[in-house]
Amino acid sequence: MAEKVSDTIDIEAAAETIFEVAVDLEAYPEWNANIKEVEVVEWDDEERPSKAWFKVDAKIRTVAYTLAYDFSAAPDSFSWQLVDGDVKALEGSYSFEEFEDVTEVTYEMAIDPGFPVPSFLKKQAERQIVKGALDDLKKRVESG
Repeated sequence: MAEKVSDTIDIEAAAETIFEVAVDLEAYPEWNANIKEVEVVEWDDEERPSKAWFKVDAKIRTVAYTLAYDFSAAPDSFSWQLVDGDVKALEGSYSFEEFEDVTEVTYEMAIDPGFPVPSFLKKQAERQIVKGALDDLKKRVESG
C-alpha cells in the first residue's frame, strides 16, 4: 500500500523562479542530499524533462527508478508517476501558489516501496523526503 506524504512551505521568490528550480532535475543532486544521480532520458517540446532516471538514497537502501512528468498544469504545478524501477509505486507533485512576497509550495508524494519497512524507519524516511523536497528547495531558491 502506498504511503502518502504531503507538506507545504513558504519560499520568498516568484512562483516562476521556484518552478524553474524544481524542473531542473539534473541539478537535484547539488541541493537535495537524498538524490545521488539524475539523468533526463526524454524532453518535451518546451525542453522540460518528460522522463528521468533517478538514483536515490532511501536511507533503508539505494533505489533507482524512472519517472514520467506531466506539465499540463504548468506553471502552477507539475506531477510525476513511476515508469519502472526498484519501488512498486511512486507518484507525486509540486504546486505553487504565489502571494505578494512569498510563494506557497506544496509537495505531495505517495510511495509503495514494494518491500516491508519498519514504521520508525518509514517515518524517518518520510521526514528526509520532505526535507529534501521543501527545505532544501527553499535554501536553493533563496540562496540564488
